[in-house]
Amino acid sequence: MTLPPSDICADTAEGIFGRCSWFYALCREQLFADHTDEIARSMAPVLYQKRRPLLLEVGCGPGFYSYRLAKRFPHVEVVGIDPSERLLMRARSRAQREALQNCRFVRGRAHQLAGFPEEADFIIASRLFLILSNRRSVLEAIYVALRPSGLLFVAEPLSPLRAALPLTCMRIWQALAGAGSSADFAQCNVLEKPQFAAFVASQPWKRVRHWSDQRYQYALCEKSA
Repeated sequence: MTLPPSDICADTAEGIFGRCSWFYALCREQLFADHTDEIARSMAPVLYQKRRPLLLEVGCGPGFYSYRLAKRFPHVEVVGIDPSERLLMRARSRAQREALQNCRFVRGRAHQLAGFPEEADFIIASRLFLILSNRRSVLEAIYVALRPSGLLFVAEPLSPLRAALPLTCMRIWQALAGAGSSADFAQCNVLEKPQFAAFVASQPWKRVRHWSDQRYQYALCEKSA
């Protein structure tokens, strides 16, 4: 299998997630919900095929799902993609400590998925569209990056207050530390359920399953064969 290069970013600047990588990694590990089991169940249709499945975690940050799923499914090739090299350093360090041979991380932005030489069987987008202004174009890029019959797992928070809290804390820390401008600060835009359903339906999926719990709304999308 041909895997993508280690860096497909067009620039080298670190955004607020990179400058506050330690705080965001702490939030991901300790505060955000863990959907590993839900994702693993959703992956079932692609796990037992003849070729080696490829999983992409888009906006992987510190690689929370990537190394967990790579450890759980050693026959799956897992690639995490994120624009922050500092967060990816944390992800790579964790994968090395776990001695994972099927897990790697690539620096890149979600809309650059066309730079991947292989189509993915399964893509994870957790808390991704929350912070994107160009979410429609990113969803289109994800759709193109999937193989026929590939699956996309989306998890987006429901509470604007809860979702905005980590980003607000990072903005305050950045201002106090004088670490760059707040102009690049990612705005938090939580989609209400009807908006979320309409957004997901903007691509020609074969089928989509929606569900939710107290904190998150989900979609499992299947691309046509």
